[in-house]
Amino acid sequence: MSERNTSIDIAKGLGIILVVLGHNWIIAHDHGELFRIIFSFHMPLFFFLSGAVLHHDTAFRDFLSFKADALLKPFFVVLSAWGLARIVLSGVDARSYLLGMLYATGNTIEWVPLWYLPHLFLAILLAWLVLHLANRLHAGLVLPVICMVILLAAGIVVTRMLSLLDVQQFTSLNLWLGNHQSNFPGLPWSLDLIGISTAFILLGYVMHEHVMRFSFQPWVFAIALFLFAALHFFFDETIDLNMRLYGNWWISTAQALLGIYLLLSVSTCLQYAGKLGRALAYLGTSSLFIMIFHSWIEWKVFTILSRWSSIDYLNASLALLAGLLLPLLLLSLVKKSKFLHALLLPATHIPKLRAK
Repeated sequence: MSERNTSIDIAKGLGIILVVLGHNWIIAHDHGELFRIIFSFHMPLFFFLSGAVLHHDTAFRDFLSFKADALLKPFFVVLSAWGLARIVLSGVDARSYLLGMLYATGNTIEWVPLWYLPHLFLAILLAWLVLHLANRLHAGLVLPVICMVILLAAGIVVTRMLSLLDVQQFTSLNLWLGNHQSNFPGLPWSLDLIGISTAFILLGYVMHEHVMRFSFQPWVFAIALFLFAALHFFFDETIDLNMRLYGNWWISTAQALLGIYLLLSVSTCLQYAGKLGRALAYLGTSSLFIMIFHSWIEWKVFTILSRWSSIDYLNASLALLAGLLLPLLLLSLVKKSKFLHALLLPATHIPKLRAK
């Protein structure tokens, strides 16, 4: 799985735009219909795409090292630096900050979107183990498909069971971890979500060949768009993994799959869109860096602009652009510094893979 596919980069680019938009005031201030539409598929999309390009034909030790370098290193570097500043300048309790960072869920860290990094690390490792077992048993894609269904079902059940817990039982834990939400913070590294996330990663892997040769089919696209709109109109389910929300099993899963298909279809067309396609592909290749820094930037910009203007939608739109573009500027500066590159970006060496 070493080939590079521009449409996948564009899909990541469109996906990261949806992530930044989903955390913007325009969407977040009322959690309205646009919020429900975006959240119904944008996180499953990223897990799916991670599976579609998953390299598993390598030694587990090399795989573990590379993924830790790519995902865990920026998580701990960014939150450690931010925590030091908060402890020194704002008097934040050092113990609860450190414990919250190590617990690593959206409720226990101050930069909420970063919960995705350690969780993706765990989910990718579990997917690797499933695929490795399938190879050892010569089970082809049968075992990954079976595991995908079981994991998704188990993940939804676990999520719903935990949502029924009495939050008062976790008052001490929340104080210990610095969780100000007064709810169940989830299991460490969002382990309670691993069934759902790994299922979509395995789906991406199973669909690898189809994704790599994906072609736009107008009639299928039209039917998928109609079904996606109809499901939202009649049922209006959504998914918010950070908040442990997964709506009706069948409807939410169907909406997620349809949303992924629609975005892949659009991405396939946009790869021929010249400068627009190249810009989106660049956003896609930079999506992890944007994901790390966008939320703090756009809310900071929105807060500053709100002091000068009362037009919230204008302020939020400018903040959205800042949330996308300023991380790219920061990324270009990081690439020019060997020290910052070593701290924030994965090593350029990728473990050599055997042919699949």
